[in-house]
Amino acid sequence: MKKTKQKYRQHLLVCAGTGCVANHSFEIKEALEKEITKQHLHDEVQVITTGCQGFCERGPIVIVQPDGIFYQRVKKKDIPHLVEEHMLKGRPVKDLMYMPSPEEKPVPKMMDIDFFKHQRLIVLRNRGRLDPENIEEYIGFDGYQALEIALTRMTKMGIVSYGTG
Repeated sequence: MKKTKQKYRQHLLVCAGTGCVANHSFEIKEALEKEITKQHLHDEVQVITTGCQGFCERGPIVIVQPDGIFYQRVKKKDIPHLVEEHMLKGRPVKDLMYMPSPEEKPVPKMMDIDFFKHQRLIVLRNRGRLDPENIEEYIGFDGYQALEIALTRMTKMGIVSYGTG
C-alpha cells in the first residue's frame, strides 16, 4: 500500500543559507520543533529547512506558509511567543517582521519589501517551495531539466558555446 504524505496546515520554512546558518538557524529549527511538539501541534505544523531566502543580513529567517509571513532575526527566546501567537492563535508577531524604518509599519511579507518587490526570481524561484533534502521534490519541480537537455539534445560544442552569443 502506498504511504500518503502527511498534510499540514502550516509549514515553517527555516532558512539554511550560509548567512542564516552563521546566525544559528539550525538552533532556531530545533527550538521550533520542540515548541511545536510541546504545544501538541506536530500533526498540524511542519518545520522545513530551505535554501537561501536572499536576505542574509536579516537571518535567521523563518517564513510561515501558506500565509507568506516573513520573520527575521529570530532568536531562540522568541520561539515560544511566536508559536503561541501565530501557530495557536493565528496572530502574526509584528515584532519579528521587517521594519523599513522606525517610523514605518512592519512589512509582513517578503514580497512586499521594497528590495524584493520588483525582483524576478530565476535561480531562487523555488525557494521555500521544496525541501532541499528531498530529491523527489526537486525533480518534481523540473530539477535536472537543463542537465537532461544538455545530455540528450546538445552537442559538446553546443554546451560549451551556449550563451556566448
